Amino acid sequence: MSPPETRRGVSLFTRLFLLILVCALPPLVGLGWKMMDTNALALEELVRHLHRSLVGDVQRSVRGSLSRVEQDLEGLGQLLFAPGLGDDATRFALVGSRVAALGNIDFVTLYAPNGQSVTTVKADEVPAPRIASRLDAALLDALSSRGHLVVRDVSTGARGGPVLEVFFPIIRDGSPRAILGTQVKLGELCALMGELGERFLGAPENVFVVDQRRRLVLHADPARVAAREDFSHHGLFAALSGDASFSTDMAAISDFQLEGQEMLGSLEVLSEHGWAVVVQQPQSVAYASLTEMRRSILAALALAALVALGAGLLGARQLTRPLRDLVAATRALAERAFCGVGERVTRRSDEVGTLGRAFEDMARTLASKERELLSQTQARAALSRYLSPDVVELVVSHPERLRLGGERREVTILFADVVGFTHLSETQPPEVIVALLNELFTFATEIIQRRGGIIDKFIGDCIMAVWGTPQSHDDDAQRAVLAAEDLRRWLDVGNRRWRERWGIEIQLAMGVHTGFAVAGNVGSDKRMDYTVIGDTVNVAARLESMAQPGQILVSEATRERIGDDSVELVPVGERRLHGRSAATRTYEVPV
Repeated sequence: MSPPETRRGVSLFTRLFLLILVCALPPLVGLGWKMMDTNALALEELVRHLHRSLVGDVQRSVRGSLSRVEQDLEGLGQLLFAPGLGDDATRFALVGSRVAALGNIDFVTLYAPNGQSVTTVKADEVPAPRIASRLDAALLDALSSRGHLVVRDVSTGARGGPVLEVFFPIIRDGSPRAILGTQVKLGELCALMGELGERFLGAPENVFVVDQRRRLVLHADPARVAAREDFSHHGLFAALSGDASFSTDMAAISDFQLEGQEMLGSLEVLSEHGWAVVVQQPQSVAYASLTEMRRSILAALALAALVALGAGLLGARQLTRPLRDLVAATRALAERAFCGVGERVTRRSDEVGTLGRAFEDMARTLASKERELLSQTQARAALSRYLSPDVVELVVSHPERLRLGGERREVTILFADVVGFTHLSETQPPEVIVALLNELFTFATEIIQRRGGIIDKFIGDCIMAVWGTPQSHDDDAQRAVLAAEDLRRWLDVGNRRWRERWGIEIQLAMGVHTGFAVAGNVGSDKRMDYTVIGDTVNVAARLESMAQPGQILVSEATRERIGDDSVELVPVGERRLHGRSAATRTYEVPV
């Protein structure tokens, strides 16, 4: 007796074909409604997100501009009071040159700590500014208590445009040494307001900034700013609740009416200045595409309902159930939720069932692969904070090599040490020392890894770098010397930054040597380090200890690996290294 034949179900293509002939549109009706609701919510959220992002961008731009003004005034204070710059006439001349080079201010007024005006320094072509001869007590208290830039008010400058009156205390030894006052031109910021409003909100006047009295501080029209237009009756402020003085951080978004028009507006407070950034947009503009979309979908739904009403409803319902399950499972898959589609789909004998079973297999495979990928990503991310990329790749890709021991390899060692670090530690706060070393080590790591080396360890203020392990290259010695040159060149940039921030600079002494060493894991089964050990490391360290500040000493062995034409080396004679009987011929990388 032959086995019974397996009944073959009607194919999905046939069912769809027959269903379209009878009534194919009811599923589209449900899909259309779903699209309309989903798209409406998505569009509304997108518009609100745009408003929140835009108001945040404006706030950061305003804060950044004021921060640059504070930095400029701090730099002028350095010129006025830094030692070794000559007499007052010389200092004022330097300040005048600096003011002339700045684009946002035309003058600076120096006040004594008691608020009395001392002198005004300005560019030659600038008209004499209108300034207060003496600062009031409230402003002096604000400058003394905050120690930062204090924004006073908006007025009209000598050249007719709106300006912002600001004052900055020069602090020395914990107390005000003097006060600098100036007027910041607002034309550039007003132009930025107009550009953002025109580009993103349809009109330049839709972005502006007000103070706690609801008077304009920034607007696309500088004349309205200069006139200090009052926005107290603006609908957005009436629709929002909170700190009316703008003295605490706040962000809000609300619907409101403006001159009979429905509007959408966002507000974010700059509490340190008592200002609020406002962006607004007519709802008819913001949701224009939503209205058009609803009209189109409603028209399609009405037509679909007229054509398909009463025809094939039961068949459509039976067919769309598994499809909806597949859509839900697909959406869940897009959200990284690897769930199945359920027995209602997988037990079918047609193409939908085949697809459901294939989807189940795919979901299980993806879940397994994601767990594996997540595990490796977490391991790489954690290890990259402590090990170089090559060592991380070795640990993750070949965990079986995580055992004590090593192998003999030819390596090139670079030692770079901060000269005079003990004296620097005695004269600077530990926070400054840590910040300086972190910045130095960050850039040194980038330079060394870019040249193909790895950071073996940080030894206090010293860096030990290795080339030739775990990956080796024919030009490892040359890479090490080039990395030392890169590090010395970068130090000029770093010293300029550190002189400006802390008034200090450093020099590095560096030594490079090539030879054989044992590279591998050293330590115990519970704690091990990937490092290199051998006399090669000692020679490189002693070359570094003999190097002068800013000098790079290279051994004869390294020079032989490099060759004569790759890197310029200058002989500096033979040196007797501590602990070695034979003299070592050394070379210097010229500046």
